[in-house]
Amino acid sequence: MPPRSVILGIGGLLGHDANAALLVDGRLIASSQEERHTRLKHDGSFPHRAIAEALAMGGLAPADVTDVVFAEKPLQSHLFNLSARPGNAFTRALGRLLPERTAGYYTDPARALFPAAKFHFAWHHLTHVAGGFHTSPFERAAFLCVDGKGEDYSASMGVIDGGRLELRAEQTYENGLGMFYTLVTMYLGFHSFGSEYKVMGLAPYGTPRYVGKLSRLFTTDERGGFRLRAPVQFQHESLLAALPLVAAATGVPVRDAQAPLTDDHIDIATSLQQIFEDEVFKMARYIRAATGEEHLVFCGGCAQNCVTAGKLRAAKIFTRVFNSPVGGDMGSGLGAALLLERERRGGTPFKIAHNGFYLGGEPGPIPAEAQAWRVPVPGDFDAFVAGQLAAGKIVAWVRGRMELGARALGARSILADARQPGMQSRLNLAVKFRESFRPFAPLVLAEDCAAWFDTDEPSDFMQYTANLVPARRTPQPEKFASLRERLDFPRSEIASVVHVDYSARLQTIARQNHPDMHRLLTAFKRQTGVPILINTSFNVSGQPIVRTAAEAWECFLNTDIDLLVLNDQLFRNPFQKTREEKLTWLKQFAKSA
Repeated sequence: MPPRSVILGIGGLLGHDANAALLVDGRLIASSQEERHTRLKHDGSFPHRAIAEALAMGGLAPADVTDVVFAEKPLQSHLFNLSARPGNAFTRALGRLLPERTAGYYTDPARALFPAAKFHFAWHHLTHVAGGFHTSPFERAAFLCVDGKGEDYSASMGVIDGGRLELRAEQTYENGLGMFYTLVTMYLGFHSFGSEYKVMGLAPYGTPRYVGKLSRLFTTDERGGFRLRAPVQFQHESLLAALPLVAAATGVPVRDAQAPLTDDHIDIATSLQQIFEDEVFKMARYIRAATGEEHLVFCGGCAQNCVTAGKLRAAKIFTRVFNSPVGGDMGSGLGAALLLERERRGGTPFKIAHNGFYLGGEPGPIPAEAQAWRVPVPGDFDAFVAGQLAAGKIVAWVRGRMELGARALGARSILADARQPGMQSRLNLAVKFRESFRPFAPLVLAEDCAAWFDTDEPSDFMQYTANLVPARRTPQPEKFASLRERLDFPRSEIASVVHVDYSARLQTIARQNHPDMHRLLTAFKRQTGVPILINTSFNVSGQPIVRTAAEAWECFLNTDIDLLVLNDQLFRNPFQKTREEKLTWLKQFAKSA
């Protein structure tokens, strides 16, 4: 019998992270990002390839699609871009009533592909809310969506359950908290789109002595009603023009991307993170008091700040917090499809099986040339790979369906032993080709998490930070001679996954969620006594995470990774590329680094 409902959600098209998601009769079939197919990081073009993959995984043709839903109101965004004024009841009414024909570049490719489908347009923030709620463990929750831009809003708060979605407060106009974080990120010399996480990683190295000076740039209130004083639009040119305002406020010139980081830059990053956390906490306390709800769904692009999410969860403003791992625009197509599914069900509660967010395709065929470098594995595969990791080898791991979202969750990952001296710098400089100050995430067996970190709550998708328990810390000197010395100080047995403030961005591994990674970690613990491995995405700086076996093999050859797992086969690196050849290959991704 043919499906009654085939909903295709399309997100990210008004600037970045284009993606698609497919629901068939309420069952989630697939979701992926266009960048993984085009190899252009944060690709915002129409997601032809992501759509084709989703339909193929569902065994469907374009003619089978009954509904197409976009994760944006393009007319609402267009009205804002023309007026550069806050949204209001009148513009909202226009957004509901007028046809969305004004953005033909946005919809025309879809109308050509799906001429028989009905077309729908969702409020952007509500796609984040629906995507977070319907993949959370909650039956009912408050929500806090903080974003760089959603039509002409920067934050939304309310309550959601199976049949009701009620907005309680919204922050109008786009120059809000997310815009501020992006502006200061660019001022600090990190100009490529999506670099805010670099500043988050830099922040623990400093002190927040610039909070007062940065506060000159905005107004706020007790509810987190944050607004930049100067009008800034979410466009590269507008942000560049506003950089001197930040320099004037701090007294520190705009940093060139190639210039070394100074103590002032580091302390400005710390201050920015402090302001961000303070404003999020204000909003969280407000919506807790306004709704009385015990649970919170934290979503939107700003919710990808896992340091803030970890502190929010630890603060217990809410009994439980769920931070969506695809809360940014890369999951907005999924959220749009779920919003339409809610409407289709007419208020009947539902949840979806998100499959651990492993929603993309399989790696596909292994390149023939790789077979010459295949490593025979005697006995148990996981025990053998664990032994190689314990001996200091770096292992790329490509198995099963690809992850959705910004973070590798053990399907397209690089793994290493966090106990090895200098492993953080080795991975950053020789494999990832990126800044050496940036930390790595630990994979930790869920059942052993509380023995190492100050939480026993799950962080299945790397959404939260937690702190190393005091008993496992090495005391640090009060002062270091340099950033390099502070970075290299062995602050614990697992120094490569513990930041300078003893925090770590956890991914807890439960047997039911990720059985093959659980087996590997168990084998590693059996051999070393440590239930923890480094996990970082399988890519180099500026490159999207590898998707296929062929892409994995190419990236493997151009890095200093020792071993590559492709499904159930193991390969060694021939190390035939010179450093110059690797750097030449790397240049193709430089614009996105």
